[in-house]
Amino acid sequence: SEKMVFEAQYPNAKINLVYKPALDVLQDFENDSVRMIITSMAPDSSKLLKFNEKRGYMPHISVLAKDAVAFVANKSKKTRVSVSELKDILSGKITDWSQLKHGSYSGKIQVVFDNQRSSTVVFLQDSVLKGEALSQNCFAVKSNLDVLEYVKKNPNAIGIVGASWISDFQDSTQQVFNKTVSPLEVSANDASEYAYYPYQAYIATHFYPMRRYMTATLKEGGPALGRGFLNFMGAEVGQRIILKAGIVPAQVLTRVVSTEN
Repeated sequence: SEKMVFEAQYPNAKINLVYKPALDVLQDFENDSVRMIITSMAPDSSKLLKFNEKRGYMPHISVLAKDAVAFVANKSKKTRVSVSELKDILSGKITDWSQLKHGSYSGKIQVVFDNQRSSTVVFLQDSVLKGEALSQNCFAVKSNLDVLEYVKKNPNAIGIVGASWISDFQDSTQQVFNKTVSPLEVSANDASEYAYYPYQAYIATHFYPMRRYMTATLKEGGPALGRGFLNFMGAEVGQRIILKAGIVPAQVLTRVVSTEN
């Protein structure tokens, strides 16, 4: 959507987008084969310093949006989970729906995600598992749509996708899945009275615990196509596009509503 609107406003500009798993995107950054990368995983300091040694300046990193990782299940398994329960599911300590504190379901849990090299897997390993290995009950398919399709057909599965895959109401394809697949509510801890869905309001207010940032890392040192596209995404029109995609723009769009007594 960003590309489509940008090119409509600037007909002489042509953006070539390449979609890859996050670890492959970072490899392209290191190989110096792209102008800019957009991912929830910014390059680490060693890659940035290496780039600085080669080019003589640091890449520019901008936060474009607040995103979240969503855990989705078949509509027949409507329940809530805590962060610690998710950790136990991913590590294999919890293997059956009956072991969860909330809900009255049973069946062997399968966990499915989009790609072994995706940012989602890295997020789970770093922020949830804290270095522990993924269980053998966790496996990858080919894409986020394949994740939703698998959960649709397998009632005991838990799928892991980005929040925009369940909240982009402009995408008719995704809305088909929303009739059979729904997100799980997630609570920060077992004792918490409240659990939240990965919806924009709860991501923006930090109530939903599985949050992450979408960043753009620009390698251009001066004014050029990449800089123009980045400025566009960070300005009002670009941020409104992010808002419509179901995640939270970094530059919060506000309005003042006046009421009379």
